[in-house]
Amino acid sequence: MNHYCCVPRCSSWIKRDPQLTFHIFPEQEKHHVSLVNKFGQKERIDRRRAWILKLRIGSPVSKFMKVCSFHFAEEDYFYRSKDSKKAEDTENSSIFKFMNS
Repeated sequence: MNHYCCVPRCSSWIKRDPQLTFHIFPEQEKHHVSLVNKFGQKERIDRRRAWILKLRIGSPVSKFMKVCSFHFAEEDYFYRSKDSKKAEDTENSSIFKFMNS
């Protein structure tokens, strides 16, 4: 396993930053989120597309691209069960805390 974060200007690497988790892009057209567009209007768009827009990914997303946990706030996660340590981003997440500041 040799994960790198695909976010521009992020140099996170699983071997150097083992405390981070790395997340794959959501499946296309499976979930939708609400975002405020450049005109100030709220719209629902595909979650995968929201990630691409917010991260300013300039190339096609491959199945190998990952985003490190540095770019999520704690409230962006939910846990599958009390015993599970595997976290997932929530549908209503802030989507990348560093882009919202």
